Parts: sequence; structure tokens; C-alpha cells
Amino acid sequence: MNSFSRTRALQQYYRDLFTRTIFLPEADVLPAWLVTEVLNFANPDFASLNDKLTLAQTGLNPEQDRALKLMMGAIILSNSALDMHQHANPEPVDADKIEKITHYIVEALKLDGNKNYLVAGVQVLFRINEISSAIFLISNNLSELSESPVALKILLLVCLMEEDFNQAYVIIEQLTGNMELIGEDPMTLLMVVSALYRLGGCPDSFIDFRPLADTLCRPDSERYQWLIEPANNSKTTVLVGCDKAYFSAHGLSLLLSIFNTNRSELNVHFHIYNCDAGLEQQISGLREAMPELGISLSSEAFRTGKADKVHYASRRLVFLPHALKKIASPVLLLDADSLVRKPWSALKETLEAKDLLLTWDENAPFWESILAAFIYSEGGEPSAKYLATVARFIDINLQNNNAEWFLDQIALAAAENELSAMEKMAIGREAISKLADAGHGEDAFCWVLGKSRQESEAYREYKSSLLENYSALIG
Repeated sequence: MNSFSRTRALQQYYRDLFTRTIFLPEADVLPAWLVTEVLNFANPDFASLNDKLTLAQTGLNPEQDRALKLMMGAIILSNSALDMHQHANPEPVDADKIEKITHYIVEALKLDGNKNYLVAGVQVLFRINEISSAIFLISNNLSELSESPVALKILLLVCLMEEDFNQAYVIIEQLTGNMELIGEDPMTLLMVVSALYRLGGCPDSFIDFRPLADTLCRPDSERYQWLIEPANNSKTTVLVGCDKAYFSAHGLSLLLSIFNTNRSELNVHFHIYNCDAGLEQQISGLREAMPELGISLSSEAFRTGKADKVHYASRRLVFLPHALKKIASPVLLLDADSLVRKPWSALKETLEAKDLLLTWDENAPFWESILAAFIYSEGGEPSAKYLATVARFIDINLQNNNAEWFLDQIALAAAENELSAMEKMAIGREAISKLADAGHGEDAFCWVLGKSRQESEAYREYKSSLLENYSALIG
């Protein structure tokens, strides 16, 4: 691990996970409102806050006073890097600001090198994507940071991104040797089971990987109700899975975007979770208003509890193999918050002629390397085997109450990892920016919302124009 190129390419989301909360009890001597602005609200306004920080009376000796204010200043400057202050296309922290932040941290640690400042320094450097500096700080202070949960978690993530699994295993042993270091942090547990799987293991807790080999188990298809039969034609069918609320917020706009760009090329099938009579009637009306799209509808009923978003993201992948048997044409799975921008025929001409096409992100961690935002299947043998494994993995984990965030994504990645080299060659792969872009680039087939669910101005304008232009069709 030298340049940390893969780690540096990570989305800010992952840096935020381990840096959004900074524990700095030394700051208690500062005015409470100022500490709240900097640490709780992550205010990035250095120009206004630094003057107040400088004038604050702490009662500390000069060196400790200076160290505290330097560290707080570094945190203020780094706050702008957080996802909450970014838009759909985040910009990296500029070089001058990075130099200033680094200088503040170095000077603060020279004046007062206590453990809390060390950990905060690591977090701030990781937050602004200065990976080499963060790792250098950890490496030079291993004895002091060996029991720091956040330092170990950052180090584990870097090891996984750079595929240094031997070092990752050493860190996992340290974390699991004292479970208080992990706590109930789902991301750390996800990193641990992913690393153990990549090392050749078969974890069976948190997320159970044993279903990958259990080829006899098949999800029960009796749970599905077909409320509106699919169209009997050769057009590719877009499959969208969501609940009633997400249909109203996003699914309807997606439907209009398909009508706007591909009414002669695509069918649309909605798989609605816990569909009620009112929504069934609404979708029937949309089918009549837009007959070109051959709109069809299915549903399944279940209780979700607190993990509803995991169920909603994952159950559509369990349904997909069943849908491929029922629908006569190829199926294209899209996120419900997608907005289609380009003609399907134009995109398809540029894609590999494969039975199965997956969206690939080489800069993502293993559990997010294959994305569920865009999956194209023609229903042949390569698709059938792969998607059956994905469905089985998800279904058994949901039955066992392992409804963990990223369950759908890790199912896609692990199922692909189980394929032979020849089987992998039968699968097409395309970059996410070309197919389903969360950055809302002009050339993408469709736009999706990223983890932050932030809508760019272009996304909002396109969505608003669709709702306005086709208001007569949706009532």
C-alpha cells in the first residue's frame, strides 16, 4: 500500500462514516455554542468561526490553549469535505486548504500530543482524503492507537480497499479480540465478514454466506401476486421494485421519463411491496393512459420493521429470477429513483452482446463493486445461475433477520465471486457513469440518487419538467 489510489477514489460517504463524529473532550473549555457549531453541526465557515475561536478564553496554559484552537481550526476547515456540504458532484478539498489543515494538525500535536488529538488528527486527514498522512500518523503512534476503535476501523477500510488482506486479518483479530472496539457498528461488521470471505472463509453471522453453496434452496414464488399481466411482446421490460411511498415520490417520475424517451422501445413492470387497492387502481389507470409502455404490476406482502429500506432494496433481486420466467422479453432492473435520459436502442448498440450485463464500479469496496442500480438480463443460463444465487443469498438472510445495509450489494458481489473464470467471461460489465450515474452526467443512460439521496439542480429540473409536461396523463 503506497499511493492508496483505490482508497482515494472512494466516495466521501465512507470517509464520513468514520470521521463525522469526533470525540474531543478537551473542547469542553470552549463556549458550548462554538463546540456545537464545529463538532455537532459541522459548520465549515472558517472565516466567521476562527475569530471567535481565537478570542475564546479557555483557562488553559498557552501551549494547551494553542493546541486546542489549532485542532478545532483544522476541524472547521475540514467540515466542508463532508457529504452534507456537497452536491451531486462533490469537489475535492483544494490543495491550499489541505496544506493549512495539515499544518494545523502537526503544530497542535507538537504542542499537545494526547491520544484524543491523535485520533482527531487521523480522522480529519482521512476526511479530507489525505490517506497517506492519516496512515503515517497511525503507523507512528501504533502503541497509543492500538485500542482506538476509529483508527483501527479506518486502517481496516484502507487495507480492504488496497486488497492487503493479510494486514486486514491482523486488524480483524485485534478488533474481534475486544468486541467493545466494534460495538454494534454495522459498517465495521460488514468489513469484517467481507474480509473473512475474501480470505476464503464462510462467515455465518451478521450476514450468512453459507447460502452461496446451498443450491437446493429456492425462494418460494407463491408469495408473488400478478395483478396486471405483462405485455406479450419482444420489447425489453424495465423492472422497478418499491413501496407505495417511493412510487409516489420517484417511481411515477421514472415512468414518465421512460415514456418521454423510450415509449416505443421499453415495457414497464412495477413490483410493489404491500400494494393496496388504491395504488393498483392508479397503476391500471396509468396503463390505459400510456398503452405504449405495456405497464404490468405484481406485489408481495410482508412486514419489515425497522429494516424496511433493506427489504425494499433487496427483495426486488429475489423477485427478479421469477420475473424472468414470467416475462417473455429481456428484463432491465432499475432503481425506482432513476430518471431515464437516453434511448435504450442507442445505448444497447454500445454494450457487449451478453446474456447478463452488470454495473461495475472498480473504485468501490468489494461489497459495492456490483451495483443493483442497473442489471440487464436476457434470461439465459449465465443469468439464471448468477441471479438464482443472488436471490437465494438474500432470501435466506432476510428469513434469518440479517436485514443489514448493503445486503443486496454484497449478494451481487459474492455471487459473482463464486463463478468460474469461464462463467465470469460470459457476463458483460459496464461503468456506472455510463449506465446509472449518481453524478448526473449528460451522457448517462439514466440518473440515479446516490447514498445521500441528494438531487442535483439538473435532476430536479428534469423531474419537474416531466411532471409538468405529462400532468394530463397522471391526473
